[in-house]
Amino acid sequence: MRPLIGLNMTLMEMHDPLKARALCHLKYIDAVAGAGGIPVLLPPCADEAAIESVLEKLHGFLLIGGPDYLPSEYGGHPQPEAELMHERRHHFDLMLARTLLDKTRKPVLGICGGHQLMNIARGGALVQDLKSEWRPEERQATTLQHSDDERKGSAQEGNIYRHEVRLEEGSTLAGILNCRKVLTNSYHHQAVLPSRIGRGLKATGWAPDGVIEVLEGQEDLSRFLLGVQWHPERQTDEAAHQAIFRALINACA
Repeated sequence: MRPLIGLNMTLMEMHDPLKARALCHLKYIDAVAGAGGIPVLLPPCADEAAIESVLEKLHGFLLIGGPDYLPSEYGGHPQPEAELMHERRHHFDLMLARTLLDKTRKPVLGICGGHQLMNIARGGALVQDLKSEWRPEERQATTLQHSDDERKGSAQEGNIYRHEVRLEEGSTLAGILNCRKVLTNSYHHQAVLPSRIGRGLKATGWAPDGVIEVLEGQEDLSRFLLGVQWHPERQTDEAAHQAIFRALINACA
């Protein structure tokens, strides 16, 4: 039987109840299906008991990206409202992530905002804007243009841009890829705060400017728990990024 992989969803046009929608980008759906899983979409609802009941039937989970989580959750500073996700998704995602991480042993893959969500759910915090707040530890390093907004109008706009991610020797992802480096795209303006990595998680991958790009579990080493800051679902024509989704599906076996 092909494993059932749950995916959370983003919300659109919440200002108008007659147009409000819950959506999931087809790239996530196709990446899961292409790796051998069956995608199952979970819309944001407030019934925790119902969610736990559904999770019992799922074999693994993919936490997708989206707008920024509310900074009040981790003691951050105020941000422009346009950057933030709707409260309904925020509260659902936190409930879902905490249930998955703390009440189950199911395999979990977090992508971009989903990677950040894993950290927040375990008590971690974020760098809220890399362009204005991040300073590389090494003086010779410069902050990369992680956000696509910074690359608008250039030849590096969108999915063209790549930067290297260095992986810790012996890490889960290094084992999946059978290498210590991978080229990734980049669509984020926030990142995991190194001084506040969530409970039971550890950083195992970094961009050249020191930004954390990979989180893994460090308590139950037999459990698949992986967060990546980039969007491998937009690079599934490349073997390394296909392998991330195959690893999730294989972990469900």
